[in-house]
Amino acid sequence: MYGQRLTRIGKGAGDFATAADVPSEKTILGIIHAARPNDSVLGEEGGQQGARDAARQWLVDPPFPSAPGFRAVDVLAHHGFVERFRPRVVSTTLAPAWVASGKRAAYITDGGDLSDSVHFAAGIALCRAAGCIVTGIDSAPTGQAGGGLVVTADAETHRLLMSMIRSRN
Repeated sequence: MYGQRLTRIGKGAGDFATAADVPSEKTILGIIHAARPNDSVLGEEGGQQGARDAARQWLVDPPFPSAPGFRAVDVLAHHGFVERFRPRVVSTTLAPAWVASGKRAAYITDGGDLSDSVHFAAGIALCRAAGCIVTGIDSAPTGQAGGGLVVTADAETHRLLMSMIRSRN
């Protein structure tokens, strides 16, 4: 469907899927289930499938197709892009991974519990594995009432961000 005008399917709160997302996810799920039938899947479009306590869980978000020879991550990492747009444009999927890799000191966002989000779960796991501090915006562990996400490379940065958050409330 690359290059075609795609029908949008409303999901509420300004979010939508496209006519390509649903069949793409279905195809991806078919491949995963055929190869690993005991694994669980959290799909952007289809939600949770399989046991949440399965040994392995797949996070599936059908990607927007790249044009031939183009990858969005290459633009996001480009020096000129970083200098001009860094404060204004961010990828929710890449930002926590950048903290884990040491490319950024912190990432913060509001919202509900993001720990099971297909957009954040992998980045959160990378951050935890790298020894980063990962909490909600209320400094509680993710998945608790406060919601949001604060990921910092170290405890000092986390303390500073939390004091700024508290001073705004």
